[in-house]
Amino acid sequence: MSSNSNNTSFRFDSHQQYQLDAISAVIDLFDGQPTNADKLAIALRGIVASREGELELDTAQEVGAIGNNLVLDESAILANLQAVQDRNGLEVSNALTTENGIAKFDFDIEMETGTGKTYVYLRTIFELAEKYGFTKFIILVPSVAIREGVNTSIRLMRSHFRDLYPAQPFDSGVYSGERAEEVQAFATATNVQIMVMTIDAIRGDKNTRIIHQQRDKLNGLRPIDYLKATRPVVIMDEPQNMESLLAQSAIGELEPVFTLRYSATHKQLRNLVYRLDPVDAHDLGLVKQIVVAEVAQQGADAAPYVKLLEVKHAKTWSAKLELACRKADGSLERKAKTVKQYQELFEVTGNPAYDGRRIEEIRIADGTEPGSIELTNYGVLQEGEAIGDATGAIYKEMIRETVREHLRKEAMLRTNPKTSGIKVLSLFFVDKVASFLGDGTNNDDANGDFVKWFDEVFAEERNKNTQYRELLPQEPRELRKAYFSQLKKKGGKVEFKDSNGSTKADDDAYELIMQDKQRLLDSSEPVRFIFSHSALREGWDNPNVFQICTLREMGKETERRQTLGRGLRLPVAKTEQGYVRIADRGIATLTVIANESYTAFAQNLQTEYQNAGVGIGLVRRNEFARLTKLDAEGRATDDLLGFKDSLAIFQHLERAGFIKDGRATSLFQPKLEGFSLHLPESFKPYEAQIIGLIDRSGIGQYVKPTSKRQVRKLNKALYATPEFEHFWNAISQKTTYHVQVEREKLIANVVAAIKAAPRILPLRIEIKQAKVTVMRGGTQGSETRTPRIAELKGSYDLPDIIGELQQATSLTRKTLVDILVGSGRLGEFIGNPNDFMVMARRCVQAELAKLLIEGIQYEKIDGSIYELRELQADGLEEKERFLDQMYKVQNQQKTDFDYVVYDSGVESDFARLLDSREDIKLFMKLPARFKVPTPVGDYNPDWAIIKQVDGEDRIYMIRETKSSLDDNQLRPSELAKIKAAEKHFKAIGVDDYHRAAPEAWNL
Repeated sequence: MSSNSNNTSFRFDSHQQYQLDAISAVIDLFDGQPTNADKLAIALRGIVASREGELELDTAQEVGAIGNNLVLDESAILANLQAVQDRNGLEVSNALTTENGIAKFDFDIEMETGTGKTYVYLRTIFELAEKYGFTKFIILVPSVAIREGVNTSIRLMRSHFRDLYPAQPFDSGVYSGERAEEVQAFATATNVQIMVMTIDAIRGDKNTRIIHQQRDKLNGLRPIDYLKATRPVVIMDEPQNMESLLAQSAIGELEPVFTLRYSATHKQLRNLVYRLDPVDAHDLGLVKQIVVAEVAQQGADAAPYVKLLEVKHAKTWSAKLELACRKADGSLERKAKTVKQYQELFEVTGNPAYDGRRIEEIRIADGTEPGSIELTNYGVLQEGEAIGDATGAIYKEMIRETVREHLRKEAMLRTNPKTSGIKVLSLFFVDKVASFLGDGTNNDDANGDFVKWFDEVFAEERNKNTQYRELLPQEPRELRKAYFSQLKKKGGKVEFKDSNGSTKADDDAYELIMQDKQRLLDSSEPVRFIFSHSALREGWDNPNVFQICTLREMGKETERRQTLGRGLRLPVAKTEQGYVRIADRGIATLTVIANESYTAFAQNLQTEYQNAGVGIGLVRRNEFARLTKLDAEGRATDDLLGFKDSLAIFQHLERAGFIKDGRATSLFQPKLEGFSLHLPESFKPYEAQIIGLIDRSGIGQYVKPTSKRQVRKLNKALYATPEFEHFWNAISQKTTYHVQVEREKLIANVVAAIKAAPRILPLRIEIKQAKVTVMRGGTQGSETRTPRIAELKGSYDLPDIIGELQQATSLTRKTLVDILVGSGRLGEFIGNPNDFMVMARRCVQAELAKLLIEGIQYEKIDGSIYELRELQADGLEEKERFLDQMYKVQNQQKTDFDYVVYDSGVESDFARLLDSREDIKLFMKLPARFKVPTPVGDYNPDWAIIKQVDGEDRIYMIRETKSSLDDNQLRPSELAKIKAAEKHFKAIGVDDYHRAAPEAWNL
């Protein structure tokens, strides 16, 4: 966590595993890169110069640039890439992506919107600086809006990164091109430099190509000469918007040492190293749960309905229209039809309501005006517009539903002291700017239909509840604000351009919505309803958007996904310690108010994801890659199955007919007695987990209708009984632990592990004309003449391996010296110090972890790990949850809520069993805050139970539900937590701690 105590700051969690995994995926690409690469490069330059003649003076030396030096060769980076991909369950590349036959050091990181992509790449900068000495970074973005978002993020995270990386001072700024000295300072500084720039700054038109112009202040050089002299690490944010040949060429001009590309929706993949797709994000609870509230017309159209979808001029002129067509049974259904000029719409639809209607004229879009048609008895209809439906009435009811949801959420959160710091925001996407502004020119004088309807509906809904009036007493005008792009005067007439984030005309709205996130999140700022057309897309989000209302048709194939992305980030609450993230699924829900049914919305969203290559609601080819790998004896390891085995399982399921096009078929009937997937022998131990993963696929896991929400009711009387108080005090006592590790055993185990590790190849140089390449294990490809090879042993300073290992393991220097000497492999450290240190650290940490649990001892101390008063307070604050995640309790006097929340089918079955057993007098699912400390991380047990024996409630039980009781089925780290917890509970006098599984519930 950030140590910043300012209550207007954001607190950032530095321990989120999925973010650390994304960072490690990049860092490990350069495993073996020495920290002192600069010194090594200077030494190499001297070696080569003395042997091959003087090298030419390059631009970097001319401008005094201090840049990045990557000294690993292609084969080393490819090997690292393959290891990273396999670890992350991705398809393993056979070679690096190439362009014109040349290997490209471009690496893709895919992270779902709202999961902290910006935080990840900013922190990756500091890790690259700390581990490898890289200092020059350029963040490329496609628009000013995204640039402003990144700049704001850096400002908010500045103190956080200074606390995390005190040895890495840094400067950051936005490239403007107006001050030439900025690039000079960037190039010559010795500390970490971060420059944020739009792609137009290097790709742009004649007015923005300052970067390519010679400048007197730069000694006659161009700004780009200074930037490329540093060989910057280029980080691309939303690279799918920078895929044109011109953009790619412009990026190449920066001569990056390597490029990192971060997006949720890559158009083209290059060397993918990490993927956190929407399925993973939802499964891990990293984004809000999506809820759909539908507002749709019921019954037939009151007048002939026509919507213009698009116009075409190929061989003939035609228009694609959505029309109400008569079906064989006489009912009407809206369908898309291609209609030619002068064709009667009655002939196309079979619907007599269209009698006499036809297209008189067709106009295609010309860059200033959209495509349109002229319709008999109506006039001009533009693309996207519709007539004859109840769109206005529907939109007004959508606004009403959004206001209702907002007021309900506001009341739920603001009236509770623990959640009162969460400000609720609602976001409206409008069909056109005029629908909001009308004849007005700003937020204050806007008088469009949406403004009129909002003000009217808000007043009506607020007046229905005294609590609502107290919470939001302001005028509706004070609570809403719009952000569109600049006004343009054309012939004396004021016009609006659709927003694209490139201007700042409405300064107040711009600053509040685009820049000042803290003010927008503060409850004292009245604005709670935001209207926009298109500016608030990629690059903009706000964690406290809880409602999104789409006052337009969902047309483009990425419309729903992009719209959802603005509100998926987990919400934050303002506290005395700053803004903190709230992951509680009872709070973290995003309600989408859509003008289509829940079923249609879910299906269309699924189609959008599929078109983007994301199998949300489907069984994916990599679905099984993250299953825990078993060794030859069937014991679980800390490794994952990997993509290759996942693909083999997927292909077997397809061949056997259990899945087709990613969906389970009618052959998949896991509840039938004797059901089997008939897996190959090597995969049979994974069958139960594979069935579980297929079972949980489906769009309904991620998108739910509002009707499926339910607020759990607390059985307050239970917590107030003396029996429960005694029980809770008994099971929640605090302990402290200490660990004794047998030194000689640790040394012997680590020495054996190091001896068994693969040989570390020495660093060498290849001397060929004036080229220097540092390699691990030799050269690649054929040469016209035999290159001269020289080992580098002794030509560079050795790092402090003991200090490095001490910092990583906390072992004494003597123990580490004994390990290294005992391994007999210190010669390899001298030949390749960085690779050897990585290998040694892994071996020490792995063997140390195994011995920690064996030597752990717990002692009871005063206090509770979770006070009863805290449990009672948290219970009263229970929020709404979804019915498909809960079991409804039949004997409600036996537990603390009317519904039990479960995470798996095993937990659901166990809850049902506890509910039905007469000898079980009390059971409760232990809340997430009930955590037992262990050396390998905090542990949250599943269940606390009181069992009656011989008429007395005298057995206190703690149970951990698993699919199997076999230790071999648990990852070593997971098993270590359970074994440690067993010792904790024994220390406080709760001896009956066991695992429960379908094979033996142990009750």
